[in-house]
Amino acid sequence: MKIALLFPGIGYQYDKPLLYYAGKICSQCQYETIRVPYTNLPKSIPEAFSEAYAQAERYLGSIHWNEYEDILFISKSIGTAVAAAFAKNHGIPCRNVYYTPLAQTFDFAPRAGIVFHGTRDSWVETAVIEEKCREHHLPLHIIDNASHSLELQTQDCTVGQNIQILAGVMKLSEQYIAHGICYRTLQVNEICRELFRDFIRRQNVEKCLRKENGAWVIRDAPFIDDWTENDYQFLIQCLRNTIQTGGLVCGAFHGDAHSSTLKGFVSVESALFGGAHGYLDLSCIHVSEDMRGSGIGKILFGTAKDWAKKKGGKKLYISSHSAIETQAFYKAMGCVDAQEYDQRHVAQEPYDRQLECVL
Repeated sequence: MKIALLFPGIGYQYDKPLLYYAGKICSQCQYETIRVPYTNLPKSIPEAFSEAYAQAERYLGSIHWNEYEDILFISKSIGTAVAAAFAKNHGIPCRNVYYTPLAQTFDFAPRAGIVFHGTRDSWVETAVIEEKCREHHLPLHIIDNASHSLELQTQDCTVGQNIQILAGVMKLSEQYIAHGICYRTLQVNEICRELFRDFIRRQNVEKCLRKENGAWVIRDAPFIDDWTENDYQFLIQCLRNTIQTGGLVCGAFHGDAHSSTLKGFVSVESALFGGAHGYLDLSCIHVSEDMRGSGIGKILFGTAKDWAKKKGGKKLYISSHSAIETQAFYKAMGCVDAQEYDQRHVAQEPYDRQLECVL
């Protein structure tokens, strides 16, 4: 059995976009969904928290938590503190989606989950949220210039931009709710052999693209692509170097904070190259064999694009595996043949197809 509880904010109820669509996702994923009501809250945060928590205690007192194998708390604003306190006080092993948490939320050692925060949230500073999420190992998704409602509120913003933000937040929320997948940037000290203990690189390749007379054609080329122990050690060195030189390494993790396993990752190097084309190198992107087809690769690729654009890149450069399945993925992501070839990649992997993606 699965149960999802929604904890609202003071003025952010279940008809507002974040909680409305999160509730829809829970229903689609066949969670028994409970909307926790609290009303007539005082204006001050300490008093509002105390009253909201007391009302939640009374409302949820009859639930038998041990009957559920999957418990999900979805919370907004002050509701994140109520949810975190309730889980801690009752020892509930829940997963969480925290929308715009308050600083007070982290006083209750919040359970595993994902966090969404806007840099123009007037209730809490971004630096505080970043520090607290690092301390509690919570994946953090920051929306630039977004308010406490995760919406842009500048004069030149459009409804379409806010809808796009909402769609992105819901996509990540759905990945976590439905599949238990969360995404976060990795640090140097995390990159070790143990990180890949449950990662399955194996790819059974039957057909590949080969360039013949200036055109790409499909050819039979059966082989099994996998990594040796030496390959893993080389990968670890490369990913560490990427982070140390200012690049991005982002991982997709399955499970809770105490038993999560890496199921996908992407890396982008920090150095621009290619003259006017303004390339940034997407040096690797991989999804574990057991999780392919679940949308992880698409989200990781989008993360790489967003990061590269913020770093001033105009295009991602990809030296891509020639397997037809890999090529189909990059085509779906909008990649085309690179206008300029990076000869380092060509020399290292002569059978790769050199691609680019406009940011």
